[in-house]
Amino acid sequence: MENMNQRGTSKDNAAIRREVAELQEHQGWLHHVADAATGTVLTTELRGPVTPLSRAKRLSQLGDQFDPSIFGTPTHRLTPRHPYQFSPMGYLRFFGATEVSSLGDLQPEEGHAMWGIWDLSVGVLARMEAMVIDPPRGRCLLTLHFATYNVPGQVGTIRIEVLGYPGDELKVLASLQLNVHRDNYQSHTTDLVFISVPPRYSPLHWVTLDPGSGLDTTLFASVSVAPARPLDIGV
Repeated sequence: MENMNQRGTSKDNAAIRREVAELQEHQGWLHHVADAATGTVLTTELRGPVTPLSRAKRLSQLGDQFDPSIFGTPTHRLTPRHPYQFSPMGYLRFFGATEVSSLGDLQPEEGHAMWGIWDLSVGVLARMEAMVIDPPRGRCLLTLHFATYNVPGQVGTIRIEVLGYPGDELKVLASLQLNVHRDNYQSHTTDLVFISVPPRYSPLHWVTLDPGSGLDTTLFASVSVAPARPLDIGV
């Protein structure tokens, strides 16, 4: 039977979902491209959702040339609605989330995991972890979709990392921090190019997303991994 605390939490979450839905009526869009090798992060403010051609053009600003075929079928794609896949294996874990939901009311077709300032303020670990088994060999494209709403007047921070086990020792393969300066609700697409560790040493890779200070609300939607082969412009 549902107790009073459960009912209170349910009502709170419903109110939060209504507030987020209202914020989405005036949302913005941001596209981040990042290169683990150089630590370069480029952010572009958009008028609408990102498109494959513009994504490829921005990724090409990192050095190699890419075309929209890079956004084909990923080897791994995980969402709160589908947090596990059997082959190649991958799964999600959430820490400190106010709500993990398979509903499509806030993130259509994805479900959502939600963190709020009420979680971060009490010092809980707020994190999304994705375990990716046997990612593509060599250069990979990691794509994360999430949304943020800042505490008015503050800069929101999100840290993203990829970890692997080269030589059986856990190491950070890529690390970047995004600083969000806009107060309105923002939908983010983050494309990160990194080099996977050969399966002999590291069939398991970890992807983490940590909401930080300055954020009122964070919604996670999806994570995917795909091969990232640049164009052979010599042919």
